[in-house]
Amino acid sequence: MSSSPNTTILITGGAGFIGGNFVRHLSGERNVRLIVFDALTYAGNIASIARIRSRVNHIEIHGKIL
Repeated sequence: MSSSPNTTILITGGAGFIGGNFVRHLSGERNVRLIVFDALTYAGNIASIARIRSRVNHIEIHGKIL
C-alpha cells in the first residue's frame, strides 16, 4: 500500500524546456504530487515528460490561464 503525497506542487509550463526539466527533477521525490499545467503551444512538448506520465503522483492539465 502506498502512502498519500504530503506535498502538491503545481508546475505551470511543465511541458516546456525549463518546466519539463523541473518536473523530471521532482519526479523522483517521494510523497510529492505533481500537477503539470501547460497550454501545449509551440514551446510545450509533452514528450519531454513522457517517462513520468504513467506515475500515480502525476496529473496533467492541458489549458490556458487567461
